[in-house]
Amino acid sequence: MIHYLSHAEIDQAKWDLCLEQSPNGLVYGFSWYLNIASPQWEALILDDYLAVMPLTAHRKFFIWYLSQPFFTQQLGIFTKQAVSQEILQSFLQAIPAKFRFIDIQLNEQNQLLNPKIKMRKRRNYVLDLAKPYDKITKEYNTQSKRNLKKAKKYELLIQSISTSETVSFYKLHKALSTKGVKEADYQRLQQLMDKASEQQKIICKGVFDKSGELLAAGAFLAHKNRIIFLLGNGSELGKEKGAMTYLMDNIIFLFSDHRMILDFEGSEIEGIARFFRSFGAEKRNYYRYKLNRLPWILRLFKN
Repeated sequence: MIHYLSHAEIDQAKWDLCLEQSPNGLVYGFSWYLNIASPQWEALILDDYLAVMPLTAHRKFFIWYLSQPFFTQQLGIFTKQAVSQEILQSFLQAIPAKFRFIDIQLNEQNQLLNPKIKMRKRRNYVLDLAKPYDKITKEYNTQSKRNLKKAKKYELLIQSISTSETVSFYKLHKALSTKGVKEADYQRLQQLMDKASEQQKIICKGVFDKSGELLAAGAFLAHKNRIIFLLGNGSELGKEKGAMTYLMDNIIFLFSDHRMILDFEGSEIEGIARFFRSFGAEKRNYYRYKLNRLPWILRLFKN
């Protein structure tokens, strides 16, 4: 039986054990991540934490709704057993009626084939790192190979940097082009990354030129066999010198020949998707679930 639990009723130790034992478990779904990304999250639980689904709950003007937290690409149903169509449908139908508007992203194992329940495919890109580095780099496209030559020509240097350096650089070079992300969201991002650092689940890298100027920075979440590109960007000078390509190549080099996956976190923006594909990454879909149960007058504003 599926049970609905408020935030206070969730046994977070059992929750995390389920995530740890789930073949489709993702770092975003652990309680320590959700406690920061969506502080009042609630849950649906099958039996004694055999399968779980976080409900990233919010309330506005006395209306409860579910939305996808920033810096959390995929959530949905995580389970210790096979993700069956019956389980998926049962969980979605068990979302309490109090949530009048739902717009969430499920994970790649949560494809529901029932045509009556509408799902929208979203693009993710992943790279299998189980091959030797030289075999992986043979799949790089011409642009990536050219950027690597640039980086080596300019004698760029890669070093570990702090979470705060990574966030500050990201805000400086990305904030203006990122719609809807407020200062409070960046503060939450900093908390997330600091907590991930405590859990030894994050890698932060910076690319510097010979003068010591930071040209690119990136943060990667690490859990089990998955390295997730949480965020990153380069300065204008960094783009000219191939700094982000050099950064990605370094991560690929470090984890190549291991049973690991580099998860680029995908993008619906073609230019960014093209950059991910340039390393030989393959497309995998995850799924957006949207349901509008608002009164008709409010529904007009949320379609």
